[in-house]
Amino acid sequence: MKRILSFIIIIFLFSFISSVYSEEKKKDYKSEEISPEWTPDADRKSKFGAEEKDELTQKPLPKSTNFFVYGASIGSPGSINFNLGYYYKDIVIRGSGGHWGPHWWGWQADLGVSFWKTPLITHSVSVVLGQFQVDPFAPELGRGGQTSYKTGSDVPGYQHRDPTYEDNIIRSYIAEQNPNLAAVLEYQSRETQKVTLNQRYIGLTYDILMGNFFLQVGGGIGAGDYKNPQLLIQLGYFFDTRSY
Repeated sequence: MKRILSFIIIIFLFSFISSVYSEEKKKDYKSEEISPEWTPDADRKSKFGAEEKDELTQKPLPKSTNFFVYGASIGSPGSINFNLGYYYKDIVIRGSGGHWGPHWWGWQADLGVSFWKTPLITHSVSVVLGQFQVDPFAPELGRGGQTSYKTGSDVPGYQHRDPTYEDNIIRSYIAEQNPNLAAVLEYQSRETQKVTLNQRYIGLTYDILMGNFFLQVGGGIGAGDYKNPQLLIQLGYFFDTRSY
């Protein structure tokens, strides 16, 4: 009995000593400071480099009003035109034209209203006023819509094409008197003629400015050497002063 009691006491003491030793080990382990391999800084930078931000920076759109445009176009009124315009709120003011010789020039002034616009596209209608003049060599009657024009001859009876009623009377008389002279004058007034065609007009157009591309289409009426109505069209490329 004494042996059994002694064995139990020994086991109890061994267990008590083991538990005390384990508690001491745990305390020593907790007291040690464990530092991480890297720590983030206040400005979101780490020892491995700066972190990338996920924020998207969107480029602002250009303003849709209050800006100048300038560029070049082909078409009416001067065949090759220089353009300058200003878009102020819903009002459009624009001028175009070119001067390429004494009898090859044209100009046009536009006053319009924008009825639909975004930062990238603007639709407008304009009232236009303009004039142009050209001097084609030996033009064919009816080409370009002209009904009649003066020839380069100063001889009475050969100054117009189509000839007028008075011109036909004079030409018939000259042909009866001197057929050779009539043939020469006929040749000079038709084959070697240098004419000047002039037109003044007022019209209505539809205009679209899409980015930097410009298109104007419309019609006009006026007085001069061309039939009414006339087709008005411009196609060009414009730079602008819009801020981005």
